[in-house]
Amino acid sequence: MMVSIKVRRAVVLWVAVVFALLLAVACSGDSGRDGAGASSSGRSQALRQGESLFTVNCSVCHGAAAVGTQVGPPLVHPIYNPNHHPDFAFHNAVNNGVSQHHWAFGNMPPQPGLSEGDVNNIICYIRQLQVDEGIFEGEAPC
Repeated sequence: MMVSIKVRRAVVLWVAVVFALLLAVACSGDSGRDGAGASSSGRSQALRQGESLFTVNCSVCHGAAAVGTQVGPPLVHPIYNPNHHPDFAFHNAVNNGVSQHHWAFGNMPPQPGLSEGDVNNIICYIRQLQVDEGIFEGEAPC
């Protein structure tokens, strides 16, 4: 079966247009929702840094997206609502450690090597996760 040159050109043009559109979407920086539950194009630098810092420094115990593990509690939980655990409580836990008091995971040791700014960015990420899960109404501090 012979396909006309016009039809072949139309198909090639259609494929090129679809490819260009797909490439434009892929390069736009917004591939939908990320692990933080926010559109990646609308995420602040502090939120992105907080997610990265959390992944490297906190997720081993507190789990990916702060949902907890067998060795550490979930931070995306109403107990860690800012009205019960304000931001300074996170700073205190990182800097000084914290005695077990809500969960049976044992004491949390201090986490050296994180600056005040690092902890602020981690808090930003945790608070955004909490907002996304409806744990409290408000905005992340970043």
